[in-house]
Amino acid sequence: MLNAVYVTEPGSKVVARKGSVLIIKRNGDKAYIPPNTDTVIIASSRIALSSKAIKLLVSRDIDLIFLDSYGRPTARITPPIINKTVSTRVRQYSLFNETKSALELAREFITCKIENQARLIRYLGKSRGIRELMDKYYELSSLATQLDSTPLSQLTQEFINSIEAAAAKKYWSLIQMLLPPELGFEGRNPDSVDVFNVALNYGYGILYSLTESQLLIVGLDPYLGVLHTAKSGKASLVYDFVEPFRPIAVDKPLITGARELKNLKLFNGFLDYDSRRTVAKLIIGNLNEQYMYTKAGKRMSLIDIIRHETWDLASTIRGGSVKDYRCFNWVF
Repeated sequence: MLNAVYVTEPGSKVVARKGSVLIIKRNGDKAYIPPNTDTVIIASSRIALSSKAIKLLVSRDIDLIFLDSYGRPTARITPPIINKTVSTRVRQYSLFNETKSALELAREFITCKIENQARLIRYLGKSRGIRELMDKYYELSSLATQLDSTPLSQLTQEFINSIEAAAAKKYWSLIQMLLPPELGFEGRNPDSVDVFNVALNYGYGILYSLTESQLLIVGLDPYLGVLHTAKSGKASLVYDFVEPFRPIAVDKPLITGARELKNLKLFNGFLDYDSRRTVAKLIIGNLNEQYMYTKAGKRMSLIDIIRHETWDLASTIRGGSVKDYRCFNWVF
């Protein structure tokens, strides 16, 4: 289970007192950060942290993550011990620079993403009693099957992108139909200022930050991926790895919690502090929900599944081949 502490209120202070880490709000209210916390997330630029508090958090293996107004990680402070980093990264650099291996892994990420999008549509159809969505589920799932069954000799980055785009067009048009019209959602556009698109941006930002820390812990370089272009400062592998999780970790709780999004407020195109807290509550709550993890043959929290998947990916890469790697597919 993910134990995350979110600090959002401007003017708050994070300090160390008598061996404990304390959050002091602007009005004087105090709250202790429990020692079993996994991550402390700082979601405002106007929060003060003492160096003593930072040292104490890191000594307890607690990650400290800073988010910008979009919910994207801008900085992270992590414990200095990272397992098997050198051997894992040497293999990663070697495999990801091989066109065949890179395409195989890219296909797996996008195949899983499309299949999870399809399964979310099926889930929403069943939960809302909309039989017509079953046909749409099959249409999306068939795109995943088409991509997965394409011979490697015929596979290109452009083909993968075209299948992903076709699936996205179908998927988001269905989501638009399912959302309350007052949210103003007219399709997925990261630059749009309707509250649902802005909430998606913020939710994905939370997912990025949590995933990046896990990839670092297992020794992978988050800045070298197979789908997204490697650029200075761009966590390409993070964006690659989260693709199968986007529909389940972020889209699902925001769609099912759409009523709570009606009261979101924007300030200069960004969520205000209370709205960030609302979105974060939905995302973190879903990450702590139990999902079936077929690789382990049992149910566990979604954040624990993400952790297991980062270890599985690192282990696969150290083995020198991605041919048999299979990423997470939602079973409900």
